[in-house]
Amino acid sequence: MPTGLSERIQMLRPIEITPELLGQTLPWDVYDRHGVLLLARGTVLEGAAQIGRLSARKLFARAEDLGDLDVSEVLSPFTALGEVAASLRAVFEADVGQGVAPQVLRMADTLRAVVATDQDACLGWIALDRSASYCVRHSIAVALICELIANELGLPGAEQRSMICAALTMNAGMHALQDRLTSRGGHLEPEERAQIAAHPERSHAWLQARGVVDEVWLAAVADHHELLDGRGYPRGLTGSMIALPARLIALADIYCAKTGERFYRPPKLPSAAAHDILRGRRSGVDPMLAGILFRFMGVHPPGTLARLANREVAVITHNAPGGQPVLVSVFNPKDEPLPQPTVREASKIATSIRSFVSFDPAVHRFDLERLWGYAR
Repeated sequence: MPTGLSERIQMLRPIEITPELLGQTLPWDVYDRHGVLLLARGTVLEGAAQIGRLSARKLFARAEDLGDLDVSEVLSPFTALGEVAASLRAVFEADVGQGVAPQVLRMADTLRAVVATDQDACLGWIALDRSASYCVRHSIAVALICELIANELGLPGAEQRSMICAALTMNAGMHALQDRLTSRGGHLEPEERAQIAAHPERSHAWLQARGVVDEVWLAAVADHHELLDGRGYPRGLTGSMIALPARLIALADIYCAKTGERFYRPPKLPSAAAHDILRGRRSGVDPMLAGILFRFMGVHPPGTLARLANREVAVITHNAPGGQPVLVSVFNPKDEPLPQPTVREASKIATSIRSFVSFDPAVHRFDLERLWGYAR
């Protein structure tokens, strides 16, 4: 079994510090999301100001300390994301006149909740889950990245919610084409190029025909391929003409496209995607938002595959600022699956990171529930 920091991080579950705890002793150790101990079990909360400071943070306790909680009974982010994927596929099949806003809003709320619960698991899902179609997975991945950055920016909740809805439905007008192009090789036909160029407007019209009236949502869908330097489409908007939600979706869309699979190449490592976006010639994305994204994600975010000094392949499941990543080995030195994922210490010479491995969905198939501690 994993021990120390690695075990704490994998078994953390969200908690709240409420005014009812004033003057009471804490029944559990309290951690931040990186597994850093903030308050020990038995600490007495003595003032409302202290509770106010704590309630403003995302706090966690170990699953086994939360009463008799069975880890297997905790609803995992992976289960929730799978349900969102199924719901989004159903929305994409909606007929004209069939209202889709309530379903999409519920999906947006679910995504915001799972990010608040375990953002490292969400990043792992983006990198490693391939259970849904590409269009569905890509839309959810973009929405999750947008939520992560928006939390750092402190956007108003209503605007943030509308933006997540826009990210989920930005490609509603070409979802079938996107899946078809992802699964096949060859060059684009002229008609396919025209459909791609028109899909922001088509998605905007698709949503209106299905009852969406939220202007922030609709504008973000219509403008999610516009770039600050005017090279975007369909209208060639520049600078302040592009609202923040559309800018954020554009950045997340580009990042997720680069780190996702294509028929002509494997997924790029996050570090390579960052290099392309931040240093690429005239990328046209908002540099402030890009800086937040890559500072937050780090060079090798959760879900990255690493080759260790002992030749095993491990998944990075968590990153602590200024500390060592949490590594869970999944393949032995012969690239054969290990019978049980095993936590390795990155600080030890034998299990230190030597290189990084591009994800291959045909080879790298993992039980994400077990890797992130939601199943034994």
